[in-house]
Amino acid sequence: MKPNTPFVVILDSDPGMSLSLRHLFQAVCGLSVELCDTPEEVNAYFTEEGAPDLVIIGRVDDRGRIVHNISSRGRSFVLVIDRDEAPCEAEEAFLAGANDVIRAPFRLRALALRMRERLGVLADEEGQRILEDAGPWEAGAYIANHAGLTSAEAQIAHVLISHNGEIVTRDALSFAIDHRPWEYGDRKFDVHVAKIRKKLSAVFGDEVSLSTVRSVGYLLEIDKNGIRRLLK
Repeated sequence: MKPNTPFVVILDSDPGMSLSLRHLFQAVCGLSVELCDTPEEVNAYFTEEGAPDLVIIGRVDDRGRIVHNISSRGRSFVLVIDRDEAPCEAEEAFLAGANDVIRAPFRLRALALRMRERLGVLADEEGQRILEDAGPWEAGAYIANHAGLTSAEAQIAHVLISHNGEIVTRDALSFAIDHRPWEYGDRKFDVHVAKIRKKLSAVFGDEVSLSTVRSVGYLLEIDKNGIRRLLK
């Protein structure tokens, strides 16, 4: 992570939402992210030395009290995910002290745009590149999460997914991930791609394919109709 990278804490009993958000902030935006199962785990990140820059609260019991306890400290931006499961849910979140509320379902890219000013990091050149990337973010999150990709693998997969159907050279991938040219003989990406390919095949079969183009780079292809079926 970069020095002083914004720190994001996510509290949501919905594992799909938690993993998608982690994919957004960690794999795509390069931020530090922790997933929490209980309010006590969130509280542990509030210390004398610091606090999370952003706390996202989704589906959780006694949410109003939790939002109030976190927001009353005045040290973190509190975002609540509103699933419209109860009347006046958004209004109650604001009354409890939430700084912002977003209605699910929402596009991950839209959330990144919404948070860019709050977190600051997305205002730099790299952040602007991320925001201008109109690739299939939702498909990318779904693929990364359900295939069980690691953070490093998810970063590589996001670049390949963004160039769906196009060959991505090792040099382009190295610049996107490590911000430097690829060095001849470096097999890091070959190793990662082999693991990604195995995981994708196990979960998605022919819906998502990843191949190595000898002496050139890598090619990921998504069956769009298949992914639409998977995302339903």
